[in-house]
Amino acid sequence: MEEKDALKSKRNVAIEIWRFAIAVAIIGFHTGWIIARSANGSNGYWMETSNWFFGASEVLLIFTLTAGYFMVSHFKKRQKDVKYQERSAASRAWEYTWSRIKALLPVLIIGYILGVIISTKYYYPAYNFKDICDMIINSAWEFLGFHAVGLRSTGGEFFNLNGTLWFISAIIIVGYFLYWGLCKDEEKTSGFFAPLIFIFLSGWWCFTNTRAAQTAWSTFGLQTASTNGMGGSATDATATIGFNNGLLFVLLGLLGGMILYYLIQKLKEHKFTSIGKIGLTITNIIASGLLLWYTIYQPTWFNLDRWTVSLLCIIVIALALLNKDSLTKALNNKVTYNLFKYLGSISLYIYMLHYPIAILMLRVLGPNSAQTIYSFWKIFIPTVVITIILSVFVKLIMDLTILKKKEAK
Repeated sequence: MEEKDALKSKRNVAIEIWRFAIAVAIIGFHTGWIIARSANGSNGYWMETSNWFFGASEVLLIFTLTAGYFMVSHFKKRQKDVKYQERSAASRAWEYTWSRIKALLPVLIIGYILGVIISTKYYYPAYNFKDICDMIINSAWEFLGFHAVGLRSTGGEFFNLNGTLWFISAIIIVGYFLYWGLCKDEEKTSGFFAPLIFIFLSGWWCFTNTRAAQTAWSTFGLQTASTNGMGGSATDATATIGFNNGLLFVLLGLLGGMILYYLIQKLKEHKFTSIGKIGLTITNIIASGLLLWYTIYQPTWFNLDRWTVSLLCIIVIALALLNKDSLTKALNNKVTYNLFKYLGSISLYIYMLHYPIAILMLRVLGPNSAQTIYSFWKIFIPTVVITIILSVFVKLIMDLTILKKKEAK
């Protein structure tokens, strides 16, 4: 009986596998898309056009869904603390946010420093020393983690030094307001505002074809302004009230994760029959297969609409969290449990550190020609290997310092 209870209390590594897989897929997306932007031949670099991992940007939703779920889980656990409950909603929300910042800031800083060292030298090769100094100084918001607010730095993009860190910024910023809402009035926040806003944002996300990119901006009924050509002109003065699409994308995912928490808790009370569990297993296998197919190499003979991909993300995460089907239970086997758990624990580090490393890999290979065009895999594979090694090292340092102090408390 004790062994059974212990197993129930263990982390569900089916979630960790998805987080790790998406982190690696995002490396592929940035290798094949963002990094390839600098390999157009004009500066002596040629790289093959590739569809590998191009769907990974859409399934980043998995990170936000799980973040929203575990945010509510944290809130529910703290509800048992009477003294904690007596504090103001703002005090509890700031404490929660600060705990996230302390856990993520050291890695964010490392990612920023890598960006300073690598991106200024290789991603902006035409910049002189003054230009680089200007960029570093004016990109201080990246260092502080305020990218997703929309505070611009110099250069051709909103976030110049390590573009992927916008996501971490958005998680922290949006997380504060949602956690405050839960502390202030859980019933209204989870029962009314979360579903209502989720419905409207789902329509916006699925049917406007807006990217989660940090550089795109939406405005109330006017137009979209952008610095990278994603829908509109950044100099258009008619935009009066705008909001960063990255914030909205993360808000959508966190709200979805919040709703999933309450849904999953209710479903766990249900006693599934053998036929029901078989049905869940088949659903999970089909949804996982389609999602992996879309993520790794988008199908060419049929299309998956954005809303379908979003639904697949919700299905696979919901079933993993429910932990009633055979596929999820198979992933939680004793043999690979610790490995899967560890891979999940470094997934966010992989996401935060890979961008400048991918840039570096392209430059290490050096200029080529149209006849000696670089393969996608020649950049992707060493980037993955080096990023994982660096993530392992960073996690080791974190475990021996910051995270160790956190556990001691």
